[in-house]
Amino acid sequence: MKFVAWLVLGLLLGPTFIDVPYPSIFQSLSQIAGGIFLFFAGWELRFLNMRKDLRFYGILLAGSFVIPWLAGYFLLGRNLFLALAMAISALPVSIQILKEKNLFHTDVGRRTITLASICDVIAWLLFLFLLPKNDVASWIVSHWIVLAFFVGLLVGRWKPLKDDSLVLKLQLWLLAPLFFVGLGWKLNIAQDFSFLVFIEFFVVAVVAKGAGSYLFSRWAGKSHRDSLNMAALLNARGAMEILAAHYAYRSDLISASQFAALVLIGVGTAALAVPLVRKV
Repeated sequence: MKFVAWLVLGLLLGPTFIDVPYPSIFQSLSQIAGGIFLFFAGWELRFLNMRKDLRFYGILLAGSFVIPWLAGYFLLGRNLFLALAMAISALPVSIQILKEKNLFHTDVGRRTITLASICDVIAWLLFLFLLPKNDVASWIVSHWIVLAFFVGLLVGRWKPLKDDSLVLKLQLWLLAPLFFVGLGWKLNIAQDFSFLVFIEFFVVAVVAKGAGSYLFSRWAGKSHRDSLNMAALLNARGAMEILAAHYAYRSDLISASQFAALVLIGVGTAALAVPLVRKV
């Protein structure tokens, strides 16, 4: 949850509070950090026991991705990106909470990690097709940051990222501060925030993905507590939601008020998962 602290620091520096001038060089540093952050996020993805549990993952994918996607599309103005924002999960947040609750090496932990990975890959793959396209070369150059996620995914299939790697420390203490401080620094909550937009998005996000994940997990044969744990973890969007919203806003796929709402939902759903997840 350290990304929340970096984001809050950026908000304090930005026009919402202190209004410290935004250094021009920080823009480039923040974008580079965001691209490398996404590269490592793709590298960290894990797919465990998929062949063994295809029925389970098929059922849960419907509940944790398809249901919130449909709810987001039909309830939020038929905006394709907002539909994806309702369906995305945050693998780094899920991994951190699972470790804190001593559930990382359990069956629920392994299945949650795999499902969160699948949700992220599908969401980012579909997001690629939503970004504006002029010609192929300029599109690749302008959207290298998003493509970095898939480069990381390919690297991860060749050489998995270890939990104790120095790369993770680099991600946590250098890349995340640069990106999320820069993101918060430019965000004017007082100007861009709309309470009605936030409440609408938050209700759709939490109810659609939370209920879909829980009910379909029960259908797949999991217990009440296991289903509740999986629903809470998959409902956490965290940094992945904020990253996607940032690039969608830059590409004019969403408005400023929608961007502000998605940033707060990324933080809020991650924080909400912590007390809900309990060791069986």
